[in-house]
Amino acid sequence: MFPRPVPAAAPPRPYTVSELLAEVSGVLRTTWRDVSVVGEIARYDLRNGHGYFTIKDKTACLSAIIFASDLKHVPFRLEPGLEVVVRGSLDLYAPQGRFQIRAVAIEPVGRGALQLAFEQRKARLAAEGLFAPERKRPIPRLPRRIALVTSPTGSVLRDMLNVLSRRFRRLAITVYPVRVQGELAAVEIVAAIRHLNRRAAFDVLIVARGGGSPEDLAPFNDEGLARALAASRIPTISGVGHETDWTICDLVADLRAPTPSAAAELVIEREEEILRCVARARQDCVRTMRSRLAVERSRLTIASRSSALAGYPARVSETRRRVAEHRAALVSVLERRPAEYASRVAAARRFLEDFPRVAELARRGDAVAGLRAMLLERQRSAAQRRRSALRSLVQKLDALSPLAVLARGYSVVFREKSRRPILSAESVRFGDRVSVQLSEGTFNAIVRETSRKTDDGPLFRQPEEES
Repeated sequence: MFPRPVPAAAPPRPYTVSELLAEVSGVLRTTWRDVSVVGEIARYDLRNGHGYFTIKDKTACLSAIIFASDLKHVPFRLEPGLEVVVRGSLDLYAPQGRFQIRAVAIEPVGRGALQLAFEQRKARLAAEGLFAPERKRPIPRLPRRIALVTSPTGSVLRDMLNVLSRRFRRLAITVYPVRVQGELAAVEIVAAIRHLNRRAAFDVLIVARGGGSPEDLAPFNDEGLARALAASRIPTISGVGHETDWTICDLVADLRAPTPSAAAELVIEREEEILRCVARARQDCVRTMRSRLAVERSRLTIASRSSALAGYPARVSETRRRVAEHRAALVSVLERRPAEYASRVAAARRFLEDFPRVAELARRGDAVAGLRAMLLERQRSAAQRRRSALRSLVQKLDALSPLAVLARGYSVVFREKSRRPILSAESVRFGDRVSVQLSEGTFNAIVRETSRKTDDGPLFRQPEEES
């Protein structure tokens, strides 16, 4: 008669938080394991070698992480405000329940990664002053020892050696072989520059490489290479790529050559040109010296014919005669001086022998010493007498001093806030405040009782001995 009730559906099995997040994470990794997202980097943080950042567009944002193993393959620096394409897989970070993308590659939007890395590195090194013209050193005009840092294979080395041998035959050239492309190229070039600087036996250092793609020239945009060139004590020339190729190496080096062959031409002039310059300088020097000698000869001729020079021998003879006369006069005076001094000494000696007081000097000195000793003794006796009299007066003064009386057990009573002593018990009343002066210190008291009777017994009684 009545419809049978329909049983209620069973509730779904409850998941733990970890189970739910693990299942969602597995679905994301299998379904969205290769996805690309374009956006602007809003926040970037580097911790323990891993990059943590957020990419956003106008209405949303997405957390992202790139591990250190993948980050080292990104050639440019990640920074906020940079628009990039992030490729990776979607993931769920269980400890925080956060949805994110795990990036494996990052490319800038609108420009190549190498070009962006080049611009970032160029701006940073320029801000440090590595490209400043004032820090660039001049290349020696006639270097004797040249170091070449380039690949030992290929046409670059042959072309440079050919140019150098044609321009100047007596050069000492040292070739330091390195790789010029690939991941290890920058490390080898930096090691070569530092090794050549330690030897300190070169006048010029040339870093050279032929043309190529931006990827081939990437080692010459390395920051470590730029700092090694800036720290080099040897003047440097960069001959990398073609005329249109610019690298960080070109900007840091003391001189930039458009091609490796041009670097070989710039490092030294042709031997024939140098010889012609030396010949012209020699001719100019000879011409100048001959002109100067002619002028000096004419001046000497004019001076030899002057009246002042003609009378010079006569003036020399007159000066010699006067010198001879003065010399004879000086010798005569010096010869007479010893006899005069001897006579004066003899006269003085006779005067002292005839002077009687000279003999009494010793006796009078003894008398003065005796009187001095007697005077000192009398002074000591008088001082001793005065000290004895002073001690006697001090003892009398101590005996009459009120402080001495107090020290024998007496005290002086004053009214409070008054220094006038109380001499009679009748002058105080019950409740008066008094101050008592002892031999050592004072204390205040309140009068509780007064008495006029006197005791004829001893003022101080000794305590009775116990029977």
